[in-house]
Amino acid sequence: MARATSRVSLSWHGGAHGLPSLPLAAVLVVVAAVSFYSCLRVIEAVLTGYYAFDWENLIQAAARLDQGTLYEFDYPYAYRWSPVAAWILGFVTLMPVWAWQALHIAVLPLLRSRWLVVACLVSYPLWFDIQTGNIMVFVAVAGLWALRGNPLATALFLALAVLVPRPLMFPLAVWLLWRRPAWRLPFGAFFVAHGGLVVASGYAGEWLRALVSVQAEVANEFNFGPSALIGSPWIPIGIALAVVLAARGRLGLASLSVSPYWLPYYYLMLLLEFVATPEPSTTGTATSSRPAIATGSRTVWRVPW
Repeated sequence: MARATSRVSLSWHGGAHGLPSLPLAAVLVVVAAVSFYSCLRVIEAVLTGYYAFDWENLIQAAARLDQGTLYEFDYPYAYRWSPVAAWILGFVTLMPVWAWQALHIAVLPLLRSRWLVVACLVSYPLWFDIQTGNIMVFVAVAGLWALRGNPLATALFLALAVLVPRPLMFPLAVWLLWRRPAWRLPFGAFFVAHGGLVVASGYAGEWLRALVSVQAEVANEFNFGPSALIGSPWIPIGIALAVVLAARGRLGLASLSVSPYWLPYYYLMLLLEFVATPEPSTTGTATSSRPAIATGSRTVWRVPW
C-alpha cells in the first residue's frame, strides 16, 4: 500500500526530480505544441523579411529625436521609452535588422543551460521578440544574471529599468535594490542624472504623458494576459499578486503579474523562475529560498512547477 501511495504521489505532485504533475504536463504539451506551430510561422516570416514592427519604431524614434516629434504617435508609430534611450538608439539602429535579430540568438548561450536554450528556441515569445525586433530577450537574460549576482548584468538591468520602464521590470529592480543595498547609491545617481538629461531634452512632459497612455495597450490584439479577458480590473489584482509572489521569491511570475498587459515576448521574464533566489543565512553565505536536489558533487535546482 505504501508503495502504491508513493507512485500516486509522484504522478500527481511531481517526481523526485521536480517533474510536473500529469495534468500540468498535459497542459504544457498542448501549450508547447501551439507555441511550436507559432514559432514555425514566425520563423518563416523572419526569413522572408517580414516587417519588423518594433525595430522600425526604434529607427523612427532615433530620427524623430531632433525633430521634436518623438512622442507624436502616428500608427503604427508609438514610442514610450526614454528620450535618452532614443539617443542611444541612434547608434544601435545603424546595424541592419538581420544583425539585430541574430543578436537575439547569440545571447542564448548566456543562459548556461542547454535545456533553457532549447526551450527558448522553440518558444513563441522568443521568436515574436526576434520578428518584431524588440529587446525583451536582452532584458530577460540581463535579469537572470542580475538575480545570480553578476554586477555587470545588475547595472545593465537597472539601467534598462530607467531607460525602458516597463512595469514587468519593476519587481526584480525593487528586489535588487532592497536585497543588495550597495546598488542603491549608484542607481540613485543614475536615476537623477537621467532625469536631468530628460528635462534638458525638453521631452519630460511628453514622455510622462506617453507613459500614462500605456494603458491603451490593454486592448492590443497581441495581449495574451488576464486583462484581455477582464480589462483594467486586472491591474490592481496583478499588483497585489505581484507583491505576494515577489515576497515568496517568484520574481518571474511577479514580473508578469504586475504588467497591465502581456505581450508575447513578456513571457521571457519567466526565465527568472529557473534561477534560485539567494537568501541570507546565519553563516553569512547565500542560500536559496527554493528546494534543491543534491546530485553527487553539485546541486541542481528544482524546476518550480
